[in-house]
Formats: sequence, structure tokens, C-alpha cells
Amino acid sequence: METAEFYKEEIRCGWRVDEKTKRIWAVQLEMLDEVERICKKYGLKYFADSGTLIGAVRHQGYIPWDDDIDLAMLREDYETFLKVAPGELKEHLVLQTPYREKNYLRAHAQLRNSRTTGCSREDRKAGYNCGIFIDIFPLDAMPEGRVLSRIWAFSIQTLWTMLYTWYRFDYYENATVFGRILNRIGAFLSIPMERAVSFYEAVCRRFNGTNATRVCDTVFIRHLEKNTWKRQWFDEMVYLPFENRRIPAPAGYDGRLKQEYGDYMKPAKAPTMHGSLFLDPDVSYEEYQKNNWRGAEE
Repeated sequence: METAEFYKEEIRCGWRVDEKTKRIWAVQLEMLDEVERICKKYGLKYFADSGTLIGAVRHQGYIPWDDDIDLAMLREDYETFLKVAPGELKEHLVLQTPYREKNYLRAHAQLRNSRTTGCSREDRKAGYNCGIFIDIFPLDAMPEGRVLSRIWAFSIQTLWTMLYTWYRFDYYENATVFGRILNRIGAFLSIPMERAVSFYEAVCRRFNGTNATRVCDTVFIRHLEKNTWKRQWFDEMVYLPFENRRIPAPAGYDGRLKQEYGDYMKPAKAPTMHGSLFLDPDVSYEEYQKNNWRGAEE
């Protein structure tokens, strides 16, 4: 529970952070606390990642224009978390994976608060739980050698393109001829989405359990160089200040951030990866769907 002081409007890096933004952050921080509790109970490591990690290092909290929390786990801990978390979470919190929620197709998990709304156009079309969320990304071991790494990365990216074309073709506004052909092949094969995702993840996990010296966020494998990090950077956690609590970061966070962002201490507002996202901490996604879905799609 955040203090009254937390919700006060403030200026960070010349950016106005209003009370509504703080209330959205508070929803995400509650979910973060749940992840911390569960991971401590089961001895799992997790790390602040991407903008959340930059925020912890540079602002001791959120980047002022950020709209979510990003976490990462090594695949072994990630899969254990996916097994144990549903039985541990508060009733209004939902863990989303392709195996737990119909029509959910992402290569990472999301934790959502069902009492709130956090939806994109894709979320609305897919029809799954659209509460405010935090992202949890798996990190996979990479093969040694430049050539083998690129072959592995290409296979993962190709498989994901196939999956998205098979199961999300209705989202494409300017589909190519190749995309239409690929979509029809998928329709003909009629492979259940869960089975296809399972095969995709098996390729991602191919080198886990080896003596690999590097890991990769396979969700963003199309940016292979930026998302290739030394495995030793994630051997230990260090806790950094984040808002009115402390959050775990990889001990090698400096190397990890420089690899992807370069001079990460220099503030640079970038567009959110979520695109157009509607966020409301006071209205449940079911209520929002009932009152706004039809008008939003017309």
C-alpha cells in the first residue's frame, strides 16, 4: 500500500507525473510485491528489466513516461514461477500465458489486475483479461559461436512469425500475399495454438542446461546483438531503490544496460512498445468492455 505522499503530482526530468499516473503505478507496484513474495517463498530469482531497470538505476523509481513494469527471469525460474504463482496470487490477480488463457498469444507472461483496465487494440480483439499489467520475460541460454547463434535466432524468429500469422492474421491491416498463403497453410494444418507455442518454446530452451556463457531475451530476438548478454551478469541479484521499496537487479546491470541502450544514464523519451494503450486504475476491464468495447471497435 502506497503512502499519501506517493500520489502527489511531481515533475521528473521535466516531465509532469500526475495523480492518475501514480495510481496506475500503484496497481503495478502491488503486483510487483506479489512477485517478490512468491519468488522469495520458492527461492526464485527475478530481475528488473528494460525501462524498469533503467528507472531503478537512474531515477530510483519509474522513468516518468513509462507505463508498465518489466521483469525478467532465467527460463528455469520463469517456468517454476508459472507453475506456482496461480495458486499463490490474490484473487483479483491473473497470470496470463498461452496455456492458461484462451487466445492469449505472447511469448512472455503478463500479470494482470482484474479490477482495472489496461488494454490495447489487440487486447480488445483477442478478448482476454485486459487489466493493468506487468510483463515477465524469460531469458534463454544461447549457443556458442556467431554462426550457430544466428541460425538459432533465425529459427526462433521464423517460428514466431509463423505462429503470429496463423493465429493473429485478423489483426493485419495490410497483409502480404505471402502472409495470406502462410495463414491458409496454418488453417489447413489446424494445429492447436498451445501445441504450436510449446514447440516454439522448446526451440528457445534448446541450449538451457549447457555451459553457455550468454543469455538472450528470446522475445526480442530480432534485435539479437542488443539482447545478447553475459550469463554471469545474472548470477546474483542486487537490490536497488525503486519508489518506496527495493527491487532486484542483475548484479551486472551496467553491462546489460549498456549492451542494449548505450549511455542509459542520459534520459531519452522513447515511444512505448505497447502502442496505443488505455489505462484506468478505477474501472475493471469487464465494466470497460461492457460500456466501451462496441464503440471502440466501430
